[in-house]
Amino acid sequence: MSIYFRVEVKANDGKIAEFEQVAKALVAGTADEPGTLSYRLFSDAPGNYTFIEEYVDAAGSAAHGKAARELLGQLGAVGEITRFEIFGGEADGVEQVAAAIPTATIHRQVF
Repeated sequence: MSIYFRVEVKANDGKIAEFEQVAKALVAGTADEPGTLSYRLFSDAPGNYTFIEEYVDAAGSAAHGKAARELLGQLGAVGEITRFEIFGGEADGVEQVAAAIPTATIHRQVF
């Protein structure tokens, strides 16, 4: 199984180019992360972005957070998370991730 994140982010006013520069580096950096299965960025309008992330498990997502700490900090300086969703099952460690991100909406796998 695996754990998925859907993270919606709005670039700060006048910061779209900076946001995209940092986001591009963030996406590229995930290619070398062993616990990251997929890390993609989408947009439905200028300044509105959605990251779709898939990790092997909670440990994989934690490893990404550690490896990308500096870039995630830079991203936070030029954009704001507007929605954070976690999808996964108990065996994937979804409860562990949810405890670390209390504002996230958790979608627990049914079967």
